[in-house]
Amino acid sequence: MANTMEFSGLFNKAYLPYMAQPQLLYAYFEARPGSSGTRGTSTARLPLNFSLVLDRSGSMSGPKIKQLRQAVQTLIGRLEPTDTVAVIAFNVHSDVLIPATTAGNRAALSDRISRLEAGGGTKMAPAMRAGLAEIAKALTPAVASRLIVLTDGQTTGEDDCRAEADRVAAAGVPLIALGLGSDWNEDLLLDLAQRTGELGDAFLMKGPEDVGPIFDQVFTQMKVVAQDVTFRLLLVQGVEARRVWQVTPLIKDITFGAVRGRTVTFGLPELAESGVAFLVELLIPPRNPGQYRFAQAQATYHLPGQPAEEARVDLTAEVTTDPNLARGVNGRVMNIVEKVTAFKLQTQALDDAARQDIANATRKLRAAHTMLLEQGEVELAQNALAEAERLESGQGLSSEGRKTIKLSSSKTVRLGGTNEMP
Repeated sequence: MANTMEFSGLFNKAYLPYMAQPQLLYAYFEARPGSSGTRGTSTARLPLNFSLVLDRSGSMSGPKIKQLRQAVQTLIGRLEPTDTVAVIAFNVHSDVLIPATTAGNRAALSDRISRLEAGGGTKMAPAMRAGLAEIAKALTPAVASRLIVLTDGQTTGEDDCRAEADRVAAAGVPLIALGLGSDWNEDLLLDLAQRTGELGDAFLMKGPEDVGPIFDQVFTQMKVVAQDVTFRLLLVQGVEARRVWQVTPLIKDITFGAVRGRTVTFGLPELAESGVAFLVELLIPPRNPGQYRFAQAQATYHLPGQPAEEARVDLTAEVTTDPNLARGVNGRVMNIVEKVTAFKLQTQALDDAARQDIANATRKLRAAHTMLLEQGEVELAQNALAEAERLESGQGLSSEGRKTIKLSSSKTVRLGGTNEMP
């Protein structure tokens, strides 16, 4: 099978200045599915096996429930006959609207969703339990399983929800939490997702119009094209790895446990069609002028039904005495570095605000605002500035602003389009 994975890597600088002290260098590499066959068709994905656990409480009435019905129907329309889907709706009671069913008759499934109505209170834990029970009917290593939970409000029994998330994790199923509006508990949804491992995730839907686009993102991230993916960055003598960041599909610091001497190692149980990318901050010791290989990146993975494969790429740079060459940077990689920096500033500002260190929180939010504007992230920039001004006026962070920082600021790096590797 040709071109089953595209694996590439490079430094933020092709030329390093000759100097007597160590200097920073950023290594960026990414993996995404390639094409197979002569027609360039996409690499085959695993069949899906997922449950949609949907809030249908009274607060979901009106445009929210309408957009939710449309988004679920669109999602069902994109399924393959080999995919399995279940739908559980909850208010104070939980109902299995669609038991675990293969998507051969998508019209019938869509018709069931068209009758979804809103009303009543919110009790999420029993619905999570029912969702996992439906997933368990078709749960095998040969399918990509997910529990997707959507809510727009506060739920009773938060500890029960955490206990259910632990059961989901024990079954090896990632949980995707979707929060709609501004009245739900972002700390709870983040906790539920994070309890289920590296593939657990949480998304913010600010309004009903966001339901469809977020469902599209979630669907793309469920399309698993490789399993048991392991990445290694092998460093030459003297090179030190200081920080390691996953930057796609979301930004998070994975330094702890990844750096092992001259080897940086981390893995993912699954690789989605959307791909994955990483950024490693390196400290390079003094070197005489010349071309050097400072690191080698490796990826091993299994494709559905195939034996393990491996890809490698050498990362090289030249030490030079030419100041003009040394000033050059790779714009793509530096954009990634700046996005990570803006994310760090915002999350640190949340911690500062929680400690009532308003001066540092506002300073970091304003710095993030400037960086985000330069990156073209206008909405995130406006949010950072608005929250800085709220803090300065003594109002504290808004619920929506805090949710945006926690859930949206980490999702600014995407593969493809204008972000293609040079």
